[in-house]
Amino acid sequence: MSEPTLCSVVVPTYNRSDLLRHTLDSLVRQTLPASRFEVIVVDDGSRDDTAAVAASYEDRLALRYFFHEDDGYRVARARNTGIEHARGEICVLVDSGVLLHSGALRAHLDSHAAHEGPVAVCGYVYCFNEDNEDGAEIQRAIDFADPDGFMAGLTEEGRWLDIREEFYEKYTDDFADLPAPWLVWWTCNVSARTEQLRSTGMFDDAYRSWGAEDIDMSYRLHRDGARFLLNREAAAVHVPHDKSYHANMRSVAGNYRYFASKYGTPIASLVVDHHFFAINDLIRERDLPACADFLAAADREDTAAAGDPPGPVLVFSPHPDDDVIACGGTIARRAAQGARVRVVFSTDGSQSHEAVLGIDRDPTPEELTAVREKEAGAAARVLGLGPDDVTFLGFRDTALAESLPEFRARVLEVLREQQREGGVAEVYLPHEVRELNADHRLTGETVLDCLAELGLTPRVRKFVVWDEQTEAEFAFVNRNEPGRAPAPGERLVTVPVRDQLPRKRAALAEHRTQVDLYSPAQNRPVVPEVFAARVRGRETEQFWTDGG
Repeated sequence: MSEPTLCSVVVPTYNRSDLLRHTLDSLVRQTLPASRFEVIVVDDGSRDDTAAVAASYEDRLALRYFFHEDDGYRVARARNTGIEHARGEICVLVDSGVLLHSGALRAHLDSHAAHEGPVAVCGYVYCFNEDNEDGAEIQRAIDFADPDGFMAGLTEEGRWLDIREEFYEKYTDDFADLPAPWLVWWTCNVSARTEQLRSTGMFDDAYRSWGAEDIDMSYRLHRDGARFLLNREAAAVHVPHDKSYHANMRSVAGNYRYFASKYGTPIASLVVDHHFFAINDLIRERDLPACADFLAAADREDTAAAGDPPGPVLVFSPHPDDDVIACGGTIARRAAQGARVRVVFSTDGSQSHEAVLGIDRDPTPEELTAVREKEAGAAARVLGLGPDDVTFLGFRDTALAESLPEFRARVLEVLREQQREGGVAEVYLPHEVRELNADHRLTGETVLDCLAELGLTPRVRKFVVWDEQTEAEFAFVNRNEPGRAPAPGERLVTVPVRDQLPRKRAALAEHRTQVDLYSPAQNRPVVPEVFAARVRGRETEQFWTDGG
């Protein structure tokens, strides 16, 4: 009877066959018997000889190779493929070009065996330069035939030590009780329980450029109870490769913003503008609540503010699908609480393919109007609404500015009707200033003006879908400059929707014309995959409010 596989080593790679060879050589030299671990190489679309290099180790390692077509930067997807196929109880995640100490895998396993509960292990990494400043010298110095001896010499000399030594010296190697220990779990050499990686959702594939997908994963491991620790015996050398610190920082900036908006907590927001090694001090100095405590308080505040039972809710959506994108979780939540939720769509969505993709046949704009109305109705049903809870005003997509008097009259009609049928407690609408898209901004501006004209004072929550990042990803601009400034005293509120995410994702999927390749002429969805992935991943929804 064969012995069980103790750990699965997941190695994502892309056009780095020489670096991959170094990693596989170091795995061949492990003191842990090769029969007790497996290696999963996941190729993210390489055009070099990566497949041949991986195959050449199959006689020395229990190695499996998986290939994805090149679809841009998809390291999260690559790691997930490895985790999905892992047979070991522990996943060790390393990058190609990481030269492991011969005792590294055994050290990772020892850390997990020493704790009853789940742990997330940070291995020690020598020779990592942020800007490759010592790359040439390191490359010449590495003893590829004896990496153990090389690492011992570096320790003795105090040279090219782990870049996180500043963090470890400040907080000691026992940093698990920090408010944010997850900040140093970097996937060039880490491990965690396979089942916990799976149960917490694995890596978020919305990260389509360098950086932050690992701290997103470690944040969720932390929230799920994993204890973070350093094992210096689980050591490795980071073999230099071409990179640019400035390019990486430009890349990761958007990812940090996504991370902050995805989780919507004060602690998560710190990653945007602060060095990781300073964040734990900032949390303590500012007395910030733990993420779980903040979200629990936000949940209680949101439920209390909605009333018991919650009053009628109106959602003004510029296009069919904006309601789901901006507040699908909130809609599902309010409906489940017993509120009457009504969604009002400003435009017909007819121009999505022509405006964004240049496609005006199969489907035509007229055909799109009918299909998108059906999609919006189906999405509303998924969120818990009935057929009478959706209203289509039918103004031409991308051209709301041309019909403002008529649109204003219809909005007043909707609001008066709602007054007669029980009033309105909450209104969700696009922000009248912060939204960049003209249909969005004008929807918000007009609804606010109509509320004021009728003397209605519901709780108003304003969302933003179209910002500069959205414009860039869609490659579509339709602006109308605002004639006013944001209201003084505005604040951003966070609403947890983790429990409603399955419904929100299912509702988004109903908009097939937008998220699938609906037309034979399409080579990409109208809604870019990276944008849709972020919508599916966000566990919170955020709204601007005047404080009411």
